[in-house]
Amino acid sequence: MDYSLIIRPLIGAAIGYVTNWIAVKMLFFPLNPVKIGKFTLPFTPGVIPKNKERLAQAIGNSISDNLVNADTLKDALLSDSMKADVREIVVDFLNGTTDVSASVDTLLTNYLNTNNYDQMKDKIVTNLSQSILQTVKDANLGPMIAEQIELAAKENFKGSLLGLLGGNAVVGTISRGASEKITEYIDQEGEKVISDMVSKELDKYTSSSLSDITTKIGTSEINLVDIMMNIYEKFIINNLPPILKLIDISSVVTDRINTMEASKIEELVLKIINKELNTLVNLGAIIGFILGLINLFI
Repeated sequence: MDYSLIIRPLIGAAIGYVTNWIAVKMLFFPLNPVKIGKFTLPFTPGVIPKNKERLAQAIGNSISDNLVNADTLKDALLSDSMKADVREIVVDFLNGTTDVSASVDTLLTNYLNTNNYDQMKDKIVTNLSQSILQTVKDANLGPMIAEQIELAAKENFKGSLLGLLGGNAVVGTISRGASEKITEYIDQEGEKVISDMVSKELDKYTSSSLSDITTKIGTSEINLVDIMMNIYEKFIINNLPPILKLIDISSVVTDRINTMEASKIEELVLKIINKELNTLVNLGAIIGFILGLINLFI
């Protein structure tokens, strides 16, 4: 029996298997350059340790561009199934924590500390007051009031002795002075007056219970679930892109991989493609075996 008919294909299979096995190992090893004096051996360190920074950048860019970007996250977070899950969480949360007989102050301070809650109220009062004040200034109330005073006075003085003796001119002078004083008062004291009024009105509502508020605004029920779901959807739509830009997922992933040890990267890669790498090694044996058979007939 000619054993070469068996030995040659087996040798080819062994060479193919060992060659691919070495190639796979060279992806990860050695972890550091191997030096002989000043000379660095070729192919050291391994392909992945040597190109870790480039690999990290490529993975980071791929994830941020294709997997975790504003569009894909928005689609996922606003999908029907996700909104149904969020609604269920909101319902469970409200059922377990919301007491409609409790005041708004009490409910909010359960989730915000006193300092943060006070800061939030101050910000609301300030923003509303400034908005109202600007509206008042744009309305030009000083001249408007003065004009109405002057028109009313002239109507009353019409045909009277006071009107004939120059009463209209006196009223005009007084109304112009009043206009200036009103405008000056709005400029100097308007914000404080409006702020005090807004603060008092806000305190009335925050010291009221949810059930009282619903009665005041003429409805028997406020669907807090719908309100919170609306807030959730608007938050995702309006704030997700700038949040992702602020987080910079590409940089986070890149930095994370760069700080990982090469052995950890090997472990991570093998978890994902270990089966495929083993298939590649076995394929080398098969190809080597086939080439060994072909060699018998050459």
